[in-house]
Order: sequence, then C-alpha cells, then structure tokens
Amino acid sequence: MRFPPERCSSRVPFAHSASATCRTYRALLAGALAVALSAGCSKKEERLGAPPPPPAAAKPAACSDGGGKISDAASAPFFPRMTGGFCLDPNGAEKTFGESASLPLDSICDMFDGECEIYKGFGVRRVVEARYVSGTGGSATVDVHLSKFGSTEGAYGMFTKRTVGDGDPADEATPRSIDGGGAAAMGVGNAYLWRGQYLAEITYNDEALAEAALKSSSEKVLPGLVKELGSKLPGEPALPPAAAALPKDNMIQLGIRYETKDVLGVDGAGPGAFGYYKEADKRYRVLSVVRGDVDQAKDVLSTLAKLPGAAREKGIGDGAVRLMHKEGDSPATEWIFARADKTVYGVGDEARVLRSGMTADEHAKMTLTKEEKTARLKKLVTAPAP
Repeated sequence: MRFPPERCSSRVPFAHSASATCRTYRALLAGALAVALSAGCSKKEERLGAPPPPPAAAKPAACSDGGGKISDAASAPFFPRMTGGFCLDPNGAEKTFGESASLPLDSICDMFDGECEIYKGFGVRRVVEARYVSGTGGSATVDVHLSKFGSTEGAYGMFTKRTVGDGDPADEATPRSIDGGGAAAMGVGNAYLWRGQYLAEITYNDEALAEAALKSSSEKVLPGLVKELGSKLPGEPALPPAAAALPKDNMIQLGIRYETKDVLGVDGAGPGAFGYYKEADKRYRVLSVVRGDVDQAKDVLSTLAKLPGAAREKGIGDGAVRLMHKEGDSPATEWIFARADKTVYGVGDEARVLRSGMTADEHAKMTLTKEEKTARLKKLVTAPAP
C-alpha cells in the first residue's frame, strides 16, 4: 500500500487528521495490518501447534469397572486399583523409566523438573509414573512417582532430602509424620513414603481448589493410599543402621537427614545420619556414623582429628575429638565426636537457629555448652548397641 501525501503523517492522531483522504488511507492501512497480523499468528500456530487443551475431568463412571491396571509386571503388585474413591486411570497407561523400562532413565529429568542429578546421586535405578482419577467425576487426580534405588540407604536418603533437605524440621511448613510401611510424611497436597529400596512421591491435583480445600481433600485420600502402598512394597521397614542408632529422646518429628556421601563435607568421613533435637529453647544435632568394623570407625575419628583446629578429648568413649565446623554462610558450630566400637557419634550445635551478630547470651540460650554436649555424648557411647 502506498502512503498518502505528507499531511497524513503517522504523528497526527486519527481523530485529528487533516482530511477525509487521510482517514480513508489510515482505515485501509489498519485493516491491512490486522489481516497481516492474523495471518502471521495462524502461521505461528501451524509451526508450534495449538496449546494443549486442559486435562478433561474424569467421567463419573471412570471407576465403574474397577479402574485401570498397571501393565508393568515389576510394579503392578504395588499399586491398588481403587483407593479412597479414586482408581487407576483406565484411559492412561503408566510410564516406566530406567532398568527394564520403556523409557531411558535420563527422561526423568523432565518429570522431576531438572532434579534428575539429585536422584542419580542417591542411586535411582528405576521410576514408575501412574495416575489415579476420581470415581465421582471432577478434575481431581492423584499422581504417583515410585522410584527404586540401588540401596536402602539411597532410597531413605532421598526420602529425608524431600522431608528435611536443607531446611529445619522444626519449621511449621515441614511435612508431618503419618503411618506407612516404613517412614511416611504428609505435606500440603502431597505425601512421601519410604520402604526398603523404594520411595513413593504422591501428589493430589485439583486446580479448582484453593489451598485450604486442597489440603482438606488430599488428607481424605493420600494417607490411605500411602498405607496401601507401604503394605505392598517389598523390603524391610527398618531404618538404615546409622539412622537407627540415633537417640529418640527429644528428636523433632521426622528429624533425620541421611547423607550417602561424606558427612559434614569431610573427605573420608563416609555416609551417616543427622538427628535434629530440641530441649526447651536449646537446639542441637546428633551425628551417627556406623562402619563395618572397629578399624574403619577408628579411621573416621582419625580423619576428623586431622581437620584444621581439631583437638583430641579425653575421657569419652574409645577416643574423642572436638572441632568447629562451618556450614555455608552460617556461623561456625561446635562439635564433639566420640567412638564406641564401630560407631562414631557426634553432638553439635544446630546451625539453622544461629545467625551472625548474635550476642553471647543469645547464642548460649539456643545452644548446648561443651559440658552438656560431652554429657550427652558419654551417654550415647556407653549405651547398649541398638
């Protein structure tokens, strides 16, 4: 299209055009641009594809035949077909990833939102994804991701990564403990279950519900599914030895974090379990490292004794070490370690409650003294083995 004379400059608002000719040309130009933009959008949609439609609500009769079935022979015995008014989606097959699965393990990177390296770090071998739909219709669904790891320690470590991670288990937002086949936790609209080499992550979805309603609805369904899955999964429900060795008194609910690599970031320290504790206003942690024999446990204590600033302590167990440890940007924390047979215990400050600039009185109010740490450590190393 050719433009009219200069008096029809685009700088002049349409309502103030100098003549009817200008208005006519501008109207034609606007129409042509609209057509061009519409054609461009159509071509873009052809290239990219139209956006996917929202998930269809389940039909009221979706569970009338007992629900769908898991075709994967390795995991089919673990999934109940019906649970809490939901059933396995009869119109959607499960997906399997990893060993003896239809999809490669690397495909979990999309499913776990880029966290696949964390799962691999804990030794994940296989993942099954399945979905439950409501038997009464509606948009609610329940997604289950069942992961199998190479070891019990790896599966339990990933469970504690999900429930505690780098946070403070005393925080109100931390999931709460519920009944399961091994260890289980319930959050807002989600639940976690560990048993043996397995970790199940279960999510209740319903975009039509606000958070409070979602929480209420999910609590009517997920605990029952957790119990059923927990009763069907193979493997022992007993905690890994290092976690089982932690004292139970004053432990915060779900207050265990299991590390499958070197604890405290110390090369050669090996895997172990941290317990989180609270007594009145005081907070502290206990570390348990269990080795295959006495010599290996001695090696752990020797490794700790070689750290900068570490000093040997007398009169505690079969040898003891005191040191200061710094975790990220948190202030340094005091730890005292001692060995009893093939187990190394440590009692230390809770870094999550400390901050830079605290006064001596503020620090003392929230931490154990050296003497209090020593007393707890002596009790641990003289107690009968679990």
